[in-house]
Order: sequence, then C-alpha cells, then structure tokens
Amino acid sequence: MDKVAQPETKLTFDDEVLAKIAGKTASNVDGVLSLEGNIFEKVTDRISKGDDPTTGVNVDIDDENQKVSLKMDALLEYGKNAQSIFDKMVTKITAAVNEMTNMEVAEIKLNVKDVLTHEEWADRTKDDKKHEDKKH
Repeated sequence: MDKVAQPETKLTFDDEVLAKIAGKTASNVDGVLSLEGNIFEKVTDRISKGDDPTTGVNVDIDDENQKVSLKMDALLEYGKNAQSIFDKMVTKITAAVNEMTNMEVAEIKLNVKDVLTHEEWADRTKDDKKHEDKKH
C-alpha cells in the first residue's frame, strides 16, 4: 500500500483573535468593569458602534514559539482588591488562550486606568450611550 504524503501545515492567528479571547475572558472576571483603549480607539469605537472585545488589549505573538504576550488597560470596581482581580484574569485568560489556540501565554500586563463604583460606572455608560445616540 502506498503511503500518502502529508502536507506541510501551519496554523496561525491574527492578533485580533487573541485580543478577542483575552478581552471577552477578562470582561467576565468579577471586578472588571471594562477594558479601555487609548483616545484613538475610543473615537473609533464611537464611530463604529458596538462593544469591541479587542479594545484595550494589545497583543504580541511569537508564532515560531507559539507564545503570546498581552497588555491590557482596564477599569476596575472600586473597593475590590486589584491584585486578586488581576490574578483571576491571568488564570482565566491563560486557560482560555491555551484551550482555544494551544498557544502559551508568556506575559500579561495590566494597567488599571481607573476604579469606579457601580453607580459611577452606570453614569459613565449612560453618558457614553447618550453621546452615541446624538451621533446617529
């Protein structure tokens, strides 16, 4: 019986795929109110409408070694322990990225941009919604 030659294969991921995995996972951690982007991303988000899970997540992929480094900016809930929130994020993001891509998370950096109470967060979200509605 003749052996069938196996093709050479390579699976790669766009940065946005890994940013989406990290962003969606981080957003589900208790104490994370939002991932925040820079000023340019905020303007773009207002124009494009919608909740982009990649906002506030920067990705650096090492395809050769199957490793990824993540940098994130977040708003956290006032009164909760930031280190505890970060530890949960690291555990969940590392597991999600590995489970979905088989890539290893080499580094996660989190910059806390602000801490807000639920009331402050609700007010800010409402103000952003009003600003969006005026644009349409």
